[in-house]
Formats: sequence, structure tokens, C-alpha cells
Amino acid sequence: MDLKSLPKIELHRHLEGAVRPATIADICRERGVPLPTYDHDELARLITLSKPVSDLVAFLELFKIIDLCFADKEAIARIAYEAAEDASLDNIRYVELRFSVECMAFHHRLSLHDVMDGLVEGIGLAMKRFPVTAKLIVSISRDLSVERMGVPWPEPKQIARLAVDYMDRGVVGLDLSGGEFGFGAELFMEPFKIARNAGLGVTVHAGEADGPQSVRRAIELLGATRIGHGVRIVQDPSVVQMVIDRGVTLEVCPTSNVLTHAVDSIEAHPVRKLFDAGVPITINTDDPIVCGVTLSGEYSLIHEKFGFTLGEIGQLVENARKAAFV
Repeated sequence: MDLKSLPKIELHRHLEGAVRPATIADICRERGVPLPTYDHDELARLITLSKPVSDLVAFLELFKIIDLCFADKEAIARIAYEAAEDASLDNIRYVELRFSVECMAFHHRLSLHDVMDGLVEGIGLAMKRFPVTAKLIVSISRDLSVERMGVPWPEPKQIARLAVDYMDRGVVGLDLSGGEFGFGAELFMEPFKIARNAGLGVTVHAGEADGPQSVRRAIELLGATRIGHGVRIVQDPSVVQMVIDRGVTLEVCPTSNVLTHAVDSIEAHPVRKLFDAGVPITINTDDPIVCGVTLSGEYSLIHEKFGFTLGEIGQLVENARKAAFV
């Protein structure tokens, strides 16, 4: 089945996990930023997983290398441009790129506005050159704080207000990402209220490392209409029914879910069970470079492993169209 020719929509793609290894090497070499290696192939081996890691926290450790390339506004514009270009090359017509603005700014002490302006510039140029529409989702890193990171780490409310300020320049949503354990939805109610009141979409990472109750809290306390991953809802039928009844869309990332041990194996993935139960699910890459995948490849994977037909894949694309934050 030729799925690359299928026009697609992606709702869950982290910009940090979509940076080309060659771009990381080029940017860091040009700016004198030390890397373990500047060899493109060797760097790719360092940041692309070939087998599952122990958990989500170990998965996130890979980004310590990637974070080094967000050196200035120009570098960030290049990275955003290439991310939109790569989506277009996989025949993705609409993509929402999410990112942790505080992490991108922190290592090189950039201003939050320099990061945002670089991203806006990059996707704007890409949209002029390629048949793709790219929008931005700002993520709050739930497990990082000024107490842990020090000044000038921003508060979550500041991130929410920043997202609102850029609504007229491509920002369409607010996200909550990072390690789930110990950083529940109840800690972030105020920033998400700011986002909702301004009209931003709300998506929350939940039910990936933590259980189904984290999905329930994301919906009830933060007003999430989309859940990043959410695969652990199968452990609680009442949460499955809640998601169906409220029309909450799951942003499922099959290969990533295996690599982070959200599921034990691709064969154990609940993607077919969720779809057949009537849960609105979409298929996504999460971090295409880190996970070594494309969106076309993820659709091929669920076709081969779970027998998804072309018609059912069309329904998944339609689910993404309906759930997009535009």
C-alpha cells in the first residue's frame, strides 16, 4: 500500500525531535558549540533510537544533545523551516509543530521572543515554498521549574501568555509535556485557563508514562480536547468511555510508544482496540528523527500489524482534520 502519496495531517510532532542530525552538526560547528561528534552519521546514531529505552525519562535524555543547536534566532528559523519542509516531503499537508520554548531558550540564554520569532520566520518561509500549512503549539515542561533550573526559567503562566501573544503569528495551542509522575494536571490549571480563555486549543501529554487517571485529570482540570498518547486509558473502561463521550482525540504515536515503554511491544499496542471501540484517534510520529520514523511509515506499520485498511486510514486522517486547532 502506497501511503506516501496519501495527503496527510499530523497533530503531534515535536520540533526538537525533528531536527536533522546534519543541521545540528552544522549549526554547532559554525557557532563553536561543542558536540560529542560533528560527523553527521555518527550524530544520527547518537540521537536516533534503535531499540526501546527503560522509560520516558531515559527517552528525554537524548534531547540534551539536540538542545545545543538552538543557538540563536537564525538557527531556530532554519530548524523550523526544515521541519516543515520534511513534513511536506512526506506529503503532510497540515502539521502542528510543538516545542518547549523554555528549553529552546535556556542553554544559550536566548529571549523567549527570539525563539518565537525564529520559529514564526522559519515556518512562514517554508509555507511560501512548499505545499504545507504549519502551525505551532507551545509546550510547558511540567517537570522543569525555576527552582530546579534557576533564573531565567519562566513560570508556566508566562509561557501561556506568550502563546496567547503569538496567536496571530501561527500559535494555535498550548501543551503540557515532560515527565508525568509527580507533576499532575492540578499544578497547571491557571496557565491552561489563560489559554482556553484566549481561544487556544489545549492538548496534554497524559496516559503515556502515567495511568488512565492522568488522562481524566487532563480533561477535567485543564480542559484538554486532545491527549498526547493516552494509550493507557485501556486500563480503565470508564476513562475510555469518558474520552468517547466527550469527543476527546488521542494523538497516538505507535513507534514512540514502544520506544518509551508506554506499551511493551508493537504487537501489544492498543491502537486497534481503541479504534474499534470508537475512540477518536490519530496517528503521529512524535519525534520523527529520534524515533527513526515517518508518518507514512507509521501508517504502513498499523496496516501491516493490525490490518488497518485504506478506508480506515482515511478515517484516521479525517479524525486529525476534525481535531486540528484551526
